[in-house]
Amino acid sequence: MKVDFCKEELVLKVYPTIGGCFQEGWNVLKNHFLILFLAVILAGLLDIPMGYKQYLENVDDSYSVGISFFNLIGFIYYVMIITPFNYGFDWIYLNAARKKEPQFEEILSGFKKYLIVILSHLLVIGITGLGFILLIIPGIYLLCKLVFVPYLVMDKNVDPIQAVKLSYYLTKGYFWTIFGMGILSFIIIILGIICLVVGVFVSLVWVHSAFAVLYKAVDELHFKEACELAGVEIK
Repeated sequence: MKVDFCKEELVLKVYPTIGGCFQEGWNVLKNHFLILFLAVILAGLLDIPMGYKQYLENVDDSYSVGISFFNLIGFIYYVMIITPFNYGFDWIYLNAARKKEPQFEEILSGFKKYLIVILSHLLVIGITGLGFILLIIPGIYLLCKLVFVPYLVMDKNVDPIQAVKLSYYLTKGYFWTIFGMGILSFIIIILGIICLVVGVFVSLVWVHSAFAVLYKAVDELHFKEACELAGVEIK
């Protein structure tokens, strides 16, 4: 973590770095390994139907109508079922990063804000998708800028538009940190695959923990500023 002295507030401020987030993320992994490991296993089980959809896409073109139907069902399943679970997973990781004891039933917390969660994710898909259609680089940029949307929805009780605005401003000055963490996450997951199946699960827990640590740090440092820039009032 990068430490800086703020003369106006007379406090030391600790700014998150790539290495610092993964170092603290490893501590989170060690302290709450079993419940976070179980969450990753559940996420893998939920993704099994998506893998089956990928298999169908590789079959003969004579089944194109059926494949299109399964693609539609797969998208609906991803948005309506997997997305709320993923938001719940992020909430568990955030609580662990804040040194709170995560509860496994919190995995279902995304369903408690079901409509907001679904609309938020669809909005992110639309914005980033447009970026990738225009050019790859804008898509990557927007993907990094909106990485905090799930945390904000679960943590701050904001609506989808507010979550997008806040994530955009909350990540101000941290694009390269987020991008670098994405690259490092890819490398860690590849190394996890090399270390057999169990290594993949450990890698995923580490990566999710590191991003939760990043959000926690940025939230503590810049949330009020982000609210002012986004024109959002949090009750």
